[in-house]
Amino acid sequence: MTDTVQTEQALWRELAARGEVQGELVARVRTPWAVRALMGAAGWLGALFFQMFFLGAVFVAVRENAVAIALTGLAMIALAAVLYGRSGTGIALGQFALAVSLSGQGMVIYGVATVLGGERLVETAGFWVGLAVFEALLYVLIPNRLHRFLAATGVWIGLAVAVHLVLTDSVRHAWLAIPWSLGWLAPAACALAAWFTVTEQRLCAAGRHVWLEPAMDATLLFALGAALVVTGASHPLAWLEIPDTVPLLTSARWLAGALVGVVLVGFVWMECQRLALSGPATAVVLAGAAAFGVLMSAAPAVGAGALALGLALRRASLPWLGLGIAAIAIGFIWYYSSLHWTLLAKSATLVGAGIVLLGLRQWLMQAAPAKEVA
Repeated sequence: MTDTVQTEQALWRELAARGEVQGELVARVRTPWAVRALMGAAGWLGALFFQMFFLGAVFVAVRENAVAIALTGLAMIALAAVLYGRSGTGIALGQFALAVSLSGQGMVIYGVATVLGGERLVETAGFWVGLAVFEALLYVLIPNRLHRFLAATGVWIGLAVAVHLVLTDSVRHAWLAIPWSLGWLAPAACALAAWFTVTEQRLCAAGRHVWLEPAMDATLLFALGAALVVTGASHPLAWLEIPDTVPLLTSARWLAGALVGVVLVGFVWMECQRLALSGPATAVVLAGAAAFGVLMSAAPAVGAGALALGLALRRASLPWLGLGIAAIAIGFIWYYSSLHWTLLAKSATLVGAGIVLLGLRQWLMQAAPAKEVA
């Protein structure tokens, strides 16, 4: 008997003793991971053969007709929705439906872009906003967790490209200003993830938790990825090549780091209120969080990773915990190896952040009551 099964049985007995559940715990049959992997691979292999024949025939017949290609893509998405809607959809069939849906989305996007302007359309913010809206509709219409996660990721990608095109419309070599555009979206995504964590109990009671959770998983993943890009992206010769973008490039990471720090301090304050910490303990914790945010303002990935750790511990979510740890580790490396600051300054901020955290922990262990620390 595994530890997980023992924990489930102990929890069931506790709930039964309170009179909240009745009967015996129904044992769940867990398919080994190797079998799940093979079934998933079988689904993708089946989808590959299906699309090789089906899409091959379509493109031979209507390769010059973008409208027909888009309609075919819609038909494939509808087929995926029907497959997902079947009760008891297995792993292989679910992966088959996912592959069909992704291919259909690609055909719809290609067909619509070709009809409305081709490459010129792709370079406009409106196209990417439309892509985000399209993915949002798929999120609502197809109630599969993995499909919703990918659709929500598509929404964030569409919004990120649209915002970047709007903010850097007149900038040469606009790709160098990516940290500037992502510097606004990363803190916004962090704030959404924090809001979801804080209100998760109310969302569960309202029956909206299952609907929102895949979107929040994608939101946290995007927030950490965007923060990593802002932290690591730097171009030491940008001031020679494109002088008009110097304000954007020099302030991008500071902007993102400051806003992420604000979100972190806000979440810490709400946690202090939830745990009913005393006034002095709350003040010290907030001061420590603010000092950490200031010291790591040039490394927004580290601040976002620390926030993700707090959110993961609040939710008891291992995936979020893993994402937070990975973001902190990679963020430290990218921050230390980037070229926007001297090694001495970066070393000093890292040491200072470590001293703040260790000092805060030591003060809480000594000054705060045991109940508050717990």
